[in-house]
Amino acid sequence: MTGVPEKVLATMQEVGRDLYQLGLVSSHGGNLSIREGAGMWITGTGTMLGRLRERHIAHVRPDGTYVGPPPSSDTVLHSTIYAMTGAGAVAHAHPRHAIALSFGTDRFVPIDFEGQHFLKAVPVVEQGPNQAAQIAAALQEAVAVLLRGHGAYARGANLWETLHWLTALEESAQVAILAGLARERPGPAG
Repeated sequence: MTGVPEKVLATMQEVGRDLYQLGLVSSHGGNLSIREGAGMWITGTGTMLGRLRERHIAHVRPDGTYVGPPPSSDTVLHSTIYAMTGAGAVAHAHPRHAIALSFGTDRFVPIDFEGQHFLKAVPVVEQGPNQAAQIAAALQEAVAVLLRGHGAYARGANLWETLHWLTALEESAQVAILAGLARERPGPAG
């Protein structure tokens, strides 16, 4: 066991369950982390966010060593985000409408009020060898970033804030898609 603090475990369980129940991650998709000093608590590789237990969470020290299960394959990315931003938590999810929009733009600008208010604009980063640095750099300004064709990363003061940004992103993406579909439909006959 890693001795995960009760509050860290409870928050990761609740946010992970919400992401799964909202369809923002598949059974074994996504990852969560909470900064602790120069280290972090992070979900293990391939864990089920909807069914997190203490045995699924690793503590990663500043030197990269860890206690607990093998940490997420995104551990270096989370560390880079923490190093480049003031984030207290990072979440990665696979919001399907936002992913669909990532194929057609380099920057998603929401058309709905909530998206405009909270997200402003969401950069889209290409997959590749520099994606961790590009995502972390984009998160210095933005609260959420899309990795084209893969998913979204959000940073926040805590995991609840990252959940807010990810759900707002998916809602904005869905609204944008529905609005586009509405414009393509023929008007009333007559």
